[in-house]
Amino acid sequence: MSRKTKIIAVATQKGGAGKSTISIHLAVQAMQSKKSAQVILLDLDPQGSVADWAKLRELEDPIVLQAMPGNLSAYLSQAEEDGADYVVIDTPTHAGGTIDAAIRAADLVVIPIRPGPFDINAAAGTVEIMKQTGRPGIFVLSQVAAVGPEGDDTAAVLQELYPDVPVAKARLGQRKAFMQALISGQAITEFDRPSSKAVGEIKALFREVRAAIKAP
Repeated sequence: MSRKTKIIAVATQKGGAGKSTISIHLAVQAMQSKKSAQVILLDLDPQGSVADWAKLRELEDPIVLQAMPGNLSAYLSQAEEDGADYVVIDTPTHAGGTIDAAIRAADLVVIPIRPGPFDINAAAGTVEIMKQTGRPGIFVLSQVAAVGPEGDDTAAVLQELYPDVPVAKARLGQRKAFMQALISGQAITEFDRPSSKAVGEIKALFREVRAAIKAP
């Protein structure tokens, strides 16, 4: 398959890290990044959080598909054939084969990490799959408290343990606005004022992701 369509897999083997939130926001920001961008958001998680969000949404874009993991390659081939600019894949937790397939297909693996030892330890499995498949990735600190050293401490430990995987400069704070946007079927850039910190965080994160996959 050619690499015209940029594929982003959001993956971690730890629940509650913010995978679905990040997947949705990257997909919407990709859609907003250029005129007439076609973005497909694949929900591989049996919990169906992304698909549930799509049911609340009044807009048709991005295209959200609840996909069967065994058919991932077919979905990606169809996206390429349809000329999609981006595919964002929301992966399940504790499903090695599914995560493996998504990582193998990805141009970039985004690994959400909440500050603290549990998410750091859980990252080992995802990083190991990335090494085996030769795919690049980036850690994204998620749900970071407004005050305290936990974010910086976690970033330092990640860099020490996994020097080949960069930590994004952009961090997502512990903000109610993200959840308020999602329960209204929106992303934060559609829900909040352009000058809000949450909007700034998502835009900064997408800029880093786009640069990492060398997307136009």
